This record gives sequence, C-alpha cells and structure tokens, in this order.
Amino acid sequence: MGVRDTVQGRPEILAPGGSLEAIEVAAGHGADAVYAGIGTLNARARSANLTEAQLPGVIDFLHGSGTRLYVPINVPLRPEDREETARVLALCEAGGVDAVILRDPALMRLCRDRFPALAIHASTQAGVHSVETARRAAELGCRRVILARECSRDDIARIRDALPDLEVEVFVFGAQCFAVSGLCLLGEATTGRSGNYGACSQACRLPYTDESGRNVGHPFSMKDLDLVGDVQALVDLGVAALKIEGRMKSPAWVGCVVSWLRKAVDRPIPGLSSEELDAFHRDVSVLFSRPRTGGFFHGRTDAADQIDVDAPGHRGCDVGDVRTRSTPEGQILCFRTPVDLNIRDGLLLELSPERGGRGDGFAKETLAGGGAASGASRTHAPEAPGGIEFVPLGIRELFDEQRRPAMRLPAGRNVEIPVDVRRPVARVAIHSSDGVRVRYDRVDRRVPGTVVEGHPPTPRFEAVEIRADRIRATLSRGRVRRVLELPVASQPARGEGLSCSRLQKHFGDAAYDLDPGLFVNPSDLKQVRRAMEASFEAEVAASVAAKAREAIEALVADPQPPPRTDAELLAKGPAAISRVTGMGGRIIVAPNGTRFELVPTATGTTVRLASAGFRKPDAPPDGPDADPAESPD
Repeated sequence: MGVRDTVQGRPEILAPGGSLEAIEVAAGHGADAVYAGIGTLNARARSANLTEAQLPGVIDFLHGSGTRLYVPINVPLRPEDREETARVLALCEAGGVDAVILRDPALMRLCRDRFPALAIHASTQAGVHSVETARRAAELGCRRVILARECSRDDIARIRDALPDLEVEVFVFGAQCFAVSGLCLLGEATTGRSGNYGACSQACRLPYTDESGRNVGHPFSMKDLDLVGDVQALVDLGVAALKIEGRMKSPAWVGCVVSWLRKAVDRPIPGLSSEELDAFHRDVSVLFSRPRTGGFFHGRTDAADQIDVDAPGHRGCDVGDVRTRSTPEGQILCFRTPVDLNIRDGLLLELSPERGGRGDGFAKETLAGGGAASGASRTHAPEAPGGIEFVPLGIRELFDEQRRPAMRLPAGRNVEIPVDVRRPVARVAIHSSDGVRVRYDRVDRRVPGTVVEGHPPTPRFEAVEIRADRIRATLSRGRVRRVLELPVASQPARGEGLSCSRLQKHFGDAAYDLDPGLFVNPSDLKQVRRAMEASFEAEVAASVAAKAREAIEALVADPQPPPRTDAELLAKGPAAISRVTGMGGRIIVAPNGTRFELVPTATGTTVRLASAGFRKPDAPPDGPDADPAESPD
C-alpha cells in the first residue's frame, strides 16, 4: 500500500511515536504521519526511541498502512555528534523516511545539498514565529515549518498569506513549555540537564518558594494545550498538519487523541459536536490530564489563562457531584461514574485544606490502614489556604447504587466506593480506567517481532529475468534499488518448466521474464535468492557508509561555528524567555536553592538566574505522576 494523501484541503494528523507500541496504535487509529526519534539526537532522548536497526522495518510497517514517518534530529549540532548525525541521515534517506525535523541551520543546508530526497521540516526548536523567521527556514530548504507554540491565530494567518507554498504545522494537543522553544535554560540552571539536548529535567514543574520560604506553588507549570475544538479554524487557515505532543505519553493516550482528531478532520464540515468533545475530554482525562487551555492561539497570554500553580501531574477525569457517607473506617464516596469503572482502577481525591494548616511543598506520607481504597501517597500542592492535598488511590471495593458488590460498573451508573480518608473530599477524579485504556490500546496490526529485534525486512524483488545460464533481478527497499546478476545451472524441462506461479514462492510478486522450456533446481533458486539478498544488504550498508562519510566531510567544512553550550548561554543571558504575562517581578527559589528573578517585559516574562543552588542531576521531578522530558518535540 502506498502512503496515503490527506483529504483535499485538510491537514494531516501527526502523532507522537515515543515507542513501538505508540507507533502501531497511532497508525491503527488513523494517523497520517508519525514522528519518532532514532538514538539520542532529538528532544526526547529519554523516550523509547528507535534503534538504527529497527528503522527499515518501522518504515515498512508504517508505509504498509499508508502512514508517513518523520524523524526529528532537533538538537544543536555538536562536533561530537557529527558522526552519528550523518549516519542517521544516510539511513533515513536510504530507508525511505518521508521527512526529517531539524533545528540546526547547518543540518538544513546539509540535507538540502546532500540528501535531496528527504523533505526538511523546521523544528519548533528553531523558533519560527514570524514571516521573517519562516522565510529564512524556506531559504534553507525547509518544505514545512513547525510553528512556535506562542503563535496566535493572526500570526499563523500572516505566515500563510506571505508564504503560501510553505507548509505550516501547528501543535494542537499536549504539554506546553513555559519558555519559548529552544530558549529554555531552566534545566541547565537547576540540574545541568538540558531540554535543548533532549534531557529536560522539568524545572518548570517544580514547586517554588519566595525568599522568605513561603510556598508559591508551581509558577512555571503550564496548562496543557487543547485546540481540538478549533479544528475548523485551523482548516480555514490552511494549516498542513495538526501535531500532537506526547512522545512520553502512553500508547492509549496517543490512540485516544488520534482517533478523535481523525473523526474531526474527516467530516464534510470539520470538527466535533459539543457532546463528542465532552466524550473525548472524559476519555483523554482518564489517560492523562492537566488543566487545559487554548494556549496562545486566541491571543491570550496572561498567567491566569496559561499556568496552573496547584500541581503539575495527572489530574484525571472529574466525576462531578460527589456525596459522602461517614463510616468507622473512613468515608464512602457516592457519584455517577463518567466512564467504565473496574476494581483496581484509580481515583484521585482532592481533600479540603485542614483548618490552620499550610502546604509543605509536596511532602509525602503513606496512608495508614488497609481499607477498601488505600496504600497511596498523599501529595500537597503548596500555595492554597491550608494546602490542597491530592490523594491517588486504587479501588479495592466497588458497589452499585443498591450497595451490591461489583467487579465492574459501566459509565453512567451510580457507584459507591469506600475510602480510608476522613478529611472532607472536595473533588474526585477517575485517575485510571482499564476499560478506557484497553479501548484505545487495541489495534489489528502490530509491529512484527523481527522489526522489534532489529532485523530489516527482506528486499522486494521487482523484476526477475531467467536465462539458461543466469538470473538477473531488480531488488528494492526504501529508496534503494539495485540490479543484481548471478550464474545459475539449468537444463531443458521435461514437462512444463519454469512458470511465474512456481517462482512466486522464491521471488514473490515480481515481473517475470523467462526463457521457455527451462528447469532450475528449486534449491539453486533458493540459493540465488539468498545470495542476492545478502549482496543487496552489503551494497546498502556500503552506500550508507559512503554517504555518511561525505556528510561528515561537509559538516566539518561548514563555516558555521559550533553552537554555544547551555552553560555558556546561561552565563551571558536569561534562563528563560516566556510569552506569559502578568507574573509580576519577584525572586523565587527552587527546592535545591536555585534562585530565579522574574522580570516582566512588554511581551512576556524574562527569568534570570540570581544564584545557583545545589545540583542533584539524577533527582526525578517532583509532583504526582510527573511525565518526564517535556521539552518541545
């Protein structure tokens, strides 16, 4: 099957492929394209990136379902990375990758001049946010620009009007970064781990205090982006691709977002009804959810619209009205479940602040007792009256509206769940639902085990010519096509002789050109096929190596100086530049003692490093269920 085209005038749906499971789910739910990294040369170095050996098989798998593959190499090009970068580009071109996503101008020039078969997409890390920056990307050979998430609807329209032949890609769902893409040094300042090189330490998701030690919550923690309700507007703008952020999200989350976007894009009048949007938000919230916003698309920049200071992690699907009944062991929660609910699914309780209490900066304690829903950890969100407390727990007992025990209850039913919590419950959310997960995890076509193990698909025999003394064949895979010839012994056939149908089991659905009346021993045919396949693989490897050497020489000769390190940039400039406004000017302090100064500007907020704190590079991000490595894709 060939790679499918999008509906005329409709954008493609571009899904994250952070793992082989996510890739197969994205393709199975109708993604037009998937983006997946190879090795560590991308902004998700800690996702389950593809190996170089897996690449040919993944391309073959995706193209077999009509899905394109884009490979990001969107980190600054360091001298020590030249060899791997050149090899990956050569493998992408040979294998048939549809486009590469690049940040570095030197790599754009290299691809334009040395790898013309690869389409170039300018990464959001390249900072394309205006007509001028988009025009520079086009001059470097970019067919498409992935716009900075700070672009508004008007910004997109101006770029489309000025450069109608340049494709525009827009993020429509997933996590947002506080800093302008490519300009975040918060990780370098706090831990020495850089999101610009794929090792984001999520400094923007940490709790902070003021200089007196008073908790101020999570002042950099952005709400998640949600433009699913704006599909019609994006189609009208002529956007080429709707991009989903989320190479660190679960396959089910990817499948959920892709399937609902597919439904919205394919309609005669694009979009989802209000009821469908509610259903989408219910399902995706169960799988992963923060408070959501339209980002900067509608021109809103105020911190109240963009930032959620309470907690950075998974908040679940709000169940709505909740009644409680006290018991000697705790409480019984009574509510109408918005999704299917099973024993061992998860809840997240938001507990009302304790009178006279205060937040403790995400201190954690283990819930006591062994009740029906217990054994979780308590997580305090710092700056609220008394400190909001989020308690995730697993369901151990489940009852219907008549108080009969149940293993599973469908969406829309009234449920009762005992919990060993005595403080007033302000909010209940479904934190996990196996029923929702399984629905979006399920696909008909899986990546073959040989691909997982890194075995390339056998080349395709396009044409086979058999003469009395030789076999000549054309083999292909990806963009590589080779004509090979080997001797073979034959003899006059006593009966029918060689035929196309008999040769199919050796060479597949090739175009055959046969001398009549020949017989070749089947074992000789098998030996020739294997020898040709081995020769093809050797020629591909030699070609890739030669192309990579040429690329390395071109990179060494490029006059552009190596990029400055994050430490060098931080020594001379701000830790972050953000388009978020209304944050005020103040000093805030990270848990490790790093002090930042917030400086309001006319267009946003500049964050300057006031003093460095103690670095603990291997410390995980704080907060419940924090999803790592959220620097831009």
